[in-house]
Amino acid sequence: MLRAIHIFGIHVPMYGLMMFCGVVAFYITYFVLVEKKEGMERFSSNRMIFISALGLVVLYVSALVLNSLFHSIEEGKIVVGGITWLGGVVGMIPFMIFMIHKFVPQAKGNALYYFSLLIPGLTIGHMFGRLGCFFAGCCYGSVTDSIFGVSFPEGSSAALQYPGGPNGGSLPVLPTQLFEAAFELLLFVVMTVFYKKLKKYNLEIYMISYGIFRFILEFFRGDDRGGTGFFLSPSQLMCILLFIGAALLILYRKGVIFKKLSAKCEVWRQEAAEGVENRRNGVEQKAAPAGSSFNSLKELQDMLNAGLITEEEYQTKKEQILERL
Repeated sequence: MLRAIHIFGIHVPMYGLMMFCGVVAFYITYFVLVEKKEGMERFSSNRMIFISALGLVVLYVSALVLNSLFHSIEEGKIVVGGITWLGGVVGMIPFMIFMIHKFVPQAKGNALYYFSLLIPGLTIGHMFGRLGCFFAGCCYGSVTDSIFGVSFPEGSSAALQYPGGPNGGSLPVLPTQLFEAAFELLLFVVMTVFYKKLKKYNLEIYMISYGIFRFILEFFRGDDRGGTGFFLSPSQLMCILLFIGAALLILYRKGVIFKKLSAKCEVWRQEAAEGVENRRNGVEQKAAPAGSSFNSLKELQDMLNAGLITEEEYQTKKEQILERL
């Protein structure tokens, strides 16, 4: 464990340094995989960058709130402090999908796809975060006599919880931080090597694969992570939420649920594509070709006839299309 390093006489905590490296890795991955490979227009890309920054803030706040909640349940009193990664993910995912849909013109109606493009960056960023946990001596595993055991030094959380190791350190414990970092790195490599095939499904892949891995890893954790009031740990409970979310996404993509939402997203995607083309050509959206508007009206009528939208929604959208003629 290495809690800090000194660079030019400056005391730099390793946990903070790894967190910074994680953020940098996230944005490097974004520029390489999203902006360059997807050819995002500058206007939409700038908004994606800003929303991603907001998403990291929400990630932290949600991680703090849920961690405090689980420790409060365990202690039977209000406890504030600490963060839990899964707690941050649970709050960040819906926030960012909504923000991308609402404020990124190119992604309107296709927010799930564009958010999925961010998952490799999120994964490699989390890998650095877990390395930070190892250096800080938190998120450790249970006591072990296996060859994987690591003794954390005197004063560390592990040494306080499991004293009796050499030089006042901890008994050998499993370095679950490194196990998780290795898994994140492997997942990142798979997502980047098979980027074209997997990019659309990155979110579901992450929710299922990381959920399974983390659910199992919880049986080997030895630190205090709070309580839920029943047999599952807080992280296992949130893994189940990930499984439910992934199942809903799969059913949505197959057209089994949320059919009206899917139909609306199709209309929004067409509008977004027209908007991008108009901006690239320096033409205002209201000057859209009549043929394009005619097709939109026809599709709108078909949606009304199929019962996918209400009469009120039909009239509102119809007026918007006619205003552009």
